Amino acid sequence: MARKAVIVALLGFAVLIAPVVRGMQGIVLRDMDGRPVSVDSLLVEGPVVLNFWATWCRPCRTEMPKLQQVHEDLSGQTVHFAAISLDTRRNKSKVEEYVEKNKVTLPVYRDPEGTLAKKLEITAIPTTIVLDQAGEIAFRTRGYRPGDEVLLKKEIQGLIDKRDSGEKQEEAAE
Repeated sequence: MARKAVIVALLGFAVLIAPVVRGMQGIVLRDMDGRPVSVDSLLVEGPVVLNFWATWCRPCRTEMPKLQQVHEDLSGQTVHFAAISLDTRRNKSKVEEYVEKNKVTLPVYRDPEGTLAKKLEITAIPTTIVLDQAGEIAFRTRGYRPGDEVLLKKEIQGLIDKRDSGEKQEEAAE
């Protein structure tokens, strides 16, 4: 019985450190004020949705209210959203104006040099990437088509359900 408890504890520890040692290791987002936020720290709690967009991108502006709605629909869940603006440094005020005017409440970050976008091989916007709790890409869309938000929500919910069922199995094993 003690051996089983040690194995379960080690597996639990591996799940907690998985984001640090897998796919998205070292990725740092910058909030609107330039403060760093580690994707690793967000992954510990659950899936992370990275949406690359810009204020000058018409499909991005069409998609944003849909992404906002998914964010609101999943507000009680452990999923983190990151709307990552690729607007240049000098257009920071445009991003702020857009967010305020359109009542965007999901977290907005900036990648004005496109450093993170290049690292993740973003070649078109909008692009949405969903990372599972292990930091692996579980879902990716490029561009926006009506209905993408339905697929996005379904994928996120599937990851949340998978994580929750894993936690229940661990509790039952104890």
